[in-house]
Amino acid sequence: MTNLQKLCFATIFASGTLTFAASVPKDPQKTIQPENVILCESSCETKTLYGRKYKVIDTPRYTVMVSLSKEGIYTRADVSITNHTDMPLPMSPDDFRVEVVTPKPKVLLYVPPPSFVLPQPAVAPSNAVPQPVPPVSTFAANDPAAPSSSEEEKQKVDDTDHNLAATSIAPNEVISGRVYFERDKRAHLVNVVLPIAGLVFEFPYALKK
Repeated sequence: MTNLQKLCFATIFASGTLTFAASVPKDPQKTIQPENVILCESSCETKTLYGRKYKVIDTPRYTVMVSLSKEGIYTRADVSITNHTDMPLPMSPDDFRVEVVTPKPKVLLYVPPPSFVLPQPAVAPSNAVPQPVPPVSTFAANDPAAPSSSEEEKQKVDDTDHNLAATSIAPNEVISGRVYFERDKRAHLVNVVLPIAGLVFEFPYALKK
């Protein structure tokens, strides 16, 4: 075999090897999740507080809780963040977002309070007969569902009847509030993504139609 024939044979063999290597698919199981992303998976705790169901990510540094719902034309997230460290924790809802996974990936951005318009409650006619106000129910002392004072303190969530604003959370303090996002009526699977102090907390949700 001449030197020219050897060179041609080597070129063909190398080309075939490269083509085969390029055709091998990557193993999707080897996808590495960034170390700063904390995902609320099957082991993620769920709590029902003040009539809302929260998903809870509890770490030594922070406890982050999210409850997702629809309100008007928006996606509403009730968020609670507890700072367990001895340093102030800067936080801004401007950094938050909702990522639609299916059926079509897209990002639903945070809507600041001056920008959104919520439906106003209906006003009763002036000649309407006032309805009696039902008494406020309380837990009985022997009610097994009644939480103890220690449980109430452990599960403490501030009143969420206000919009969450950018702030610095003091050490061992908790802040809570509502956050509104754009809404995709066709969205099925979504992730509520909350970047906080270099960490990214992700809460997956399957939306009901």
